[in-house]
Amino acid sequence: MESPFQVQQRVTKDAVIYDLAGDLSHRAEDMLLGLRDWSQGLEPGQYIILNLTKVPYINSMGISILIRIVRSLMGAGCQTFAYGITPHYQKLFRMVGLTEHMMIYPSEYSILQHIKQLKEQ
Repeated sequence: MESPFQVQQRVTKDAVIYDLAGDLSHRAEDMLLGLRDWSQGLEPGQYIILNLTKVPYINSMGISILIRIVRSLMGAGCQTFAYGITPHYQKLFRMVGLTEHMMIYPSEYSILQHIKQLKEQ
């Protein structure tokens, strides 16, 4: 049985963080794509972080949605990070090329530390 999809947004000085929960499938498409105009990117100096710690299942449509979002952001000059992804899905993301455009980290803290280093350069 599919668990209902939900998303919450948090904003920090350096990032917009989306906490995803539930199955990432076709039922998540309208909600995720309707959150914002992804092709517009963010304010200069901000990054997108996707928290997938509460996403138990991702099917091919869910991966397709992520690819669309990440490519739109990349076209707008915005870098995307993600964490909370199981080793199985990390492998799938590498196989479909998603990790070429979205960096995966073990935690939100490690991403924020990386962003801090990027800003200091």
